Amino acid sequence: MHARDLVSFKQRLQRRRLDLVRSRQAAERGVLEVREGRTDPEYEEGAQADHAEYLLNQLSDSQQKEIAQIDAALARMDARTYGICVECGGEIPPERLEALPYAMLDAECAGRLEEERVGVMRAPTL
Repeated sequence: MHARDLVSFKQRLQRRRLDLVRSRQAAERGVLEVREGRTDPEYEEGAQADHAEYLLNQLSDSQQKEIAQIDAALARMDARTYGICVECGGEIPPERLEALPYAMLDAECAGRLEEERVGVMRAPTL
């Protein structure tokens, strides 16, 4: 991978990470405002705040996973292994990295592992 492409991917990953952190902080502020802004302890308002907090937690899980993937990709850049499939050692095509900049696997290995994962989860048929 060219150094210029690597710099571009690194900047893109860093921007996405910052966006995720800022989004999380904004969502936390929103929930806090709903909670603090309650003047009347009606059930509906409490339920809305609880629902907002539930959604925040769901979003947080997803964001934390993506941040972890971004951090892993940045670490691979530092180790000079970014763009190399961790499963087979082959090159991850630039088109895949454009679509998924924190990809650890090439499309073939990702597909195979997904099939294996889904195959294990399928219920037996009669």
